[in-house]
Amino acid sequence: MIYFTADTHFFWSAKRGIRPGTLMVGERTFASVEEKTEYLVSQWNSTVGVEDEVYILGDFSDGTAADTAALLQRLHGKKYLIIGNNDHYLEDPSFPQELFCWTKTYYELLTRGTKFVLFHFPIEVWSGYGYDRVHLHGHIHRLQPVVEPIRRYDVGVDANDGTPVSLETVWNRIEPLHNANRVMQNGQS
Repeated sequence: MIYFTADTHFFWSAKRGIRPGTLMVGERTFASVEEKTEYLVSQWNSTVGVEDEVYILGDFSDGTAADTAALLQRLHGKKYLIIGNNDHYLEDPSFPQELFCWTKTYYELLTRGTKFVLFHFPIEVWSGYGYDRVHLHGHIHRLQPVVEPIRRYDVGVDANDGTPVSLETVWNRIEPLHNANRVMQNGQS
C-alpha cells in the first residue's frame, strides 16, 4: 500500500525547549518529546507494513542526523522524502541518505489514473490543476485535511491523528471533488 504523512517534527522540543501546551499533534498534547515520539511511532507502525511505501511530505525531524537516523530505522515501510523547510539533518554529511529511497523537493506520482503532485508547501494552482489532478502537502498544521471543495489534501499528522494516511483514504475523500468547484476572490473559478 501507499501512505502519506508530513510534519511529524520529531525532536522538535528537544531542539527548541519544551513550552507548556506546545508539544502537540492535532489537538493531542504531550508531556515530553519521548511521549510524542512513541505515540507517532506507534501510529505509524500500527498502520504501515514493512513492504508499504510512505511518502513523507517534509518536516520529518528537527533532530540531529544521528537521532533522525535511529528513528527512521524504527519505522516500517520504504520511505521517500519530499524535503521540508525543517529537514536540516540532511545537511549533516554523517546522515545515512540511504535510509530514504530518495529525497526530492517536489514529485509527481502517477497512480489511480491521475497525477498526485507532492510538495511540502500547499500550492494554489498546481501542475494539472485544470485537469482535476491532485495536490498533497503538509506545512500548515491544519486540523482538517480538506478545507476547500478541491483536490488538495493536507497529509500532515495534525489533520490525521498522527497517522500516515493511505492513498485509498485520500482518494475516497477527494475523488468526488473537482478543482473547478473553487470560487476565487473575484468570483471566477
